[in-house]
Amino acid sequence: MFKKKLHGTKTCQLLKAAFAAECFAEHRFKIFARIAQDEGLYAIEAALNELAYSQQMHAESHFKMLQESEEVYFGFEIGNTIDNLKTALVAEGLEVNECSELIKTARDEGLEVVAERIEEISIDEMAHIHRLDSLINQII
Repeated sequence: MFKKKLHGTKTCQLLKAAFAAECFAEHRFKIFARIAQDEGLYAIEAALNELAYSQQMHAESHFKMLQESEEVYFGFEIGNTIDNLKTALVAEGLEVNECSELIKTARDEGLEVVAERIEEISIDEMAHIHRLDSLINQII
């Protein structure tokens, strides 16, 4: 559609940043909604979840434009399902590495509680890797 026009442009770089911002906003609203729910503020929870959904739709729009441009996003290509699963697998591996660094740094700084929580997250990330690998094997 607009592959040659978008690739490598300032617009493309801003689109990548906008995608990331929309993703952050979506999750921020979801967290705020859970807090409102915990406080019994169900109308506020519903409104925040609606806002989260709107942010999700914005992110998906940005993502589709990046996908149509065949742009590489954060070093990962956007492709068909098998390609995307492989990308997700690599990304989860990077997250495990980030967790390892964060655990070490937290321990070095005497923040054992943070290190322990990140270890739990790291275990989840490893489970994600196994799940993604299984999904890839189902397709192949």
